[in-house]
Amino acid sequence: MNKSFELTPTRLRELRGFAAAARLLNFSQAARVAGCTPSVLSRRIAALEKATGAALFLRTTRRMTLTRRGEQLLAYCERLEAVMAELAINLRPRTGDLTGRLCLHLPATYGRVRIAPLLGEFMRSHPQVRIEATYDDAYVDLVEAKVDLALRVGKLADARCVARQVGSMERYLCAAPDYLASAPPLKDPADLKQHRCVAFSGLRTGTLWQFARQRQRRSVRVDPVLTCNDSQATRDAILAGVGIGIQGDYMADALVAEGRLAKVLPDWPLSRSPIHLLWLPGADRAPAVRSLIDFLVAALADGPRA
Repeated sequence: MNKSFELTPTRLRELRGFAAAARLLNFSQAARVAGCTPSVLSRRIAALEKATGAALFLRTTRRMTLTRRGEQLLAYCERLEAVMAELAINLRPRTGDLTGRLCLHLPATYGRVRIAPLLGEFMRSHPQVRIEATYDDAYVDLVEAKVDLALRVGKLADARCVARQVGSMERYLCAAPDYLASAPPLKDPADLKQHRCVAFSGLRTGTLWQFARQRQRRSVRVDPVLTCNDSQATRDAILAGVGIGIQGDYMADALVAEGRLAKVLPDWPLSRSPIHLLWLPGADRAPAVRSLIDFLVAALADGPRA
């Protein structure tokens, strides 16, 4: 083994800090997630760059991106996190049943589609645990709402919480094949101006749809024929052939595989959104909370269940 890269406690802290910075591409936000100051985080990443013998980030005055070596290291970090989460589950003592009452706050549609089935699986293994789950997209203060564990899609705003990234969500344009068969050609984001569009009002950028391809960036302000405040209603309208819309992968991947939806402008991807579990410092000392965190980390790392 390369002695300079043994997984010592110091090296693990450096890797956790690097992973946070690589996902957020913002040292100030990543430092809060890592529980240190930006200067400490910079030193940890500098130590990693020295150990790997390569730069991990490309920094300009306007933006920060990962180098190819940085992308490789992030992939290793994610695999390491998944292994550690699985190890935590497998090494937990098997004697005694978990008990307790947990309050969860989950995003409305993603929570129903991806998390609700996992909660059912968790509770079958731990029948003495009681869960109160709220599914909505409103921001809640975990202290005021007395929430034990929350899941958020997108950028984080609450620096008081412990955050653990458990995945990311890809959004892409899609439409029903019947709509595309009779619609104008679509080769560039600007062509959306000639199309009927379906918009989800909960999208952070509203009707400004933003695309990026390598170093090219495009923004198109669409004039939707239908706007919905519910992502499932948006999906149903797209399925019905009303027009082109944006969907998250967890909503549309299966429909694309079945041929009921088709990806539009696949060479012009939309942004990915990180997905984090959040809890207040110390909340994970409760066995039921810790067990649910470990279970969700492992389950979400494995991808959707069949």
